[in-house]
Amino acid sequence: MKIVLVNLSSTMSSDGSRLVSALLKRAGHTVTNIFLARSKPFSYERSELKLLKPVFGDSELVLIGVYSSYVQRAVHITEYVKESFPELKVVWGGPHCISTPEMALEFADGVCFSEGDEAVLDFVNKMEKGEDYTSTPNMAFKINGKLIINNVLPPFKDLDSLPYYDYDFDNAYLLDKQLVPLNKKILKERFAYYPFYVPTFYLLSSRGCPNRCTYCNNSRYITMFGKNPVRFHSVGRIIDELSSSLKKFDFFNYILIADDDFFIRPEKQIEDFAAQYKKKIGIPFGVAVSPNTYSSRKMRLLVDAGLKFIQMGVQTGSQRVLDEVFERNTRVKETNAVIQELTAYKKSDDIDLLLDFIIDNPYETREDIFLTYKLLTELPLHVTVNVFYLTFFPGTPLYERAVKDGYTEPFGSKTTRFRFFTRYGVNVRYQKNYEMFLTLLIKKFRLKCIDHQFRYRKFIPVTLFRFLGSKPSRAIGSLFPESFFMYLIQKVT
Repeated sequence: MKIVLVNLSSTMSSDGSRLVSALLKRAGHTVTNIFLARSKPFSYERSELKLLKPVFGDSELVLIGVYSSYVQRAVHITEYVKESFPELKVVWGGPHCISTPEMALEFADGVCFSEGDEAVLDFVNKMEKGEDYTSTPNMAFKINGKLIINNVLPPFKDLDSLPYYDYDFDNAYLLDKQLVPLNKKILKERFAYYPFYVPTFYLLSSRGCPNRCTYCNNSRYITMFGKNPVRFHSVGRIIDELSSSLKKFDFFNYILIADDDFFIRPEKQIEDFAAQYKKKIGIPFGVAVSPNTYSSRKMRLLVDAGLKFIQMGVQTGSQRVLDEVFERNTRVKETNAVIQELTAYKKSDDIDLLLDFIIDNPYETREDIFLTYKLLTELPLHVTVNVFYLTFFPGTPLYERAVKDGYTEPFGSKTTRFRFFTRYGVNVRYQKNYEMFLTLLIKKFRLKCIDHQFRYRKFIPVTLFRFLGSKPSRAIGSLFPESFFMYLIQKVT
């Protein structure tokens, strides 16, 4: 069967669509991969979409991998296909669709709303044979205006049975003003993005998460499974796939294992990984950790294997927000202790630390925001800070709460696109106050320090930020209107 698989992400790592492509190709289907890998401009003109006409015209099915941040791209492409090729079926899958099939079926003919390892292949095989595919598990369909939502399969366990991600250049294109066949040069350029800005290979070596954070896509699986069980690729499989990919592409400078929490693996597995990685791969690599799974022993094993970058989600300095809003099973005190230990590795082993924070949360008080600001002022300047704007993703508990409370509108055809998790631009909606201005000011100061090798430190000492956060300064700041702080926020972002 001839299939077009469209990935909408601004990056080209695209693990989900690359895996689906590999599964379909292994089963003998012909797959053309289209990547819309750009950040700006966000929208695609109709003239650009028309460049895909020969590709869609030669296909029998269109699959689209959808992230909530890029859902408007999915809508535009689906509308274009429906107008130009009304006989073509368009099926959505990906994070935006998890546990929320009704939302995708406002636009698409079908949706994979759970894991697609078995479902997508089952669906495509039935469709190719002309069989009834509308009962395919993990999928839902809209037939003559009627929704058919099928049962959910148990979480897929045998990750090692899956093929390697598909990085073939055959029938693979980038759509960015022109439709360009992919090659090594394009891949090298497009994989050199934040945080390293050098070609970085991404690999997902596990699935699942033990946490139930209300803002996270992972929470959607809990709706279906009751929990989100953690499953691992074996260490041998990880090393084999990395070896294969690096042999094919010799330009990668970093490996980033994109698991939500690599440290959740048992110590024995991490010991085995460290030994094999050091011997067979040897490229600097990065992983993510949570405060709950961090251990000094695991850290030392990974450092010895070549760890050069570690990322951790902090999200907020307020324990109240962690408990009552995010329902995140972490403690500020323990998190700060882990941060303190991790920051020491910069001097001893030149390891970079990146910490994630979420701001502009309508459920925060000014005091909650200040606690995050206070934490930011106490971090060593070599620590990279990622400050993201809170987005309510459909299907998550926090989205449901925000819709009920009127902070966001239900997803639909007239809904504006979801804002991105981003470090750049003015995107404040809810917290237009002095504390938010301080938070964005310290963020900009920290970025300038890193970008300019700390030369600003002489002129803007940390003591100034402590003064700005003092009670008298905050009291004076509370006297000014929101419009004044929006003006200041625009100046510092």
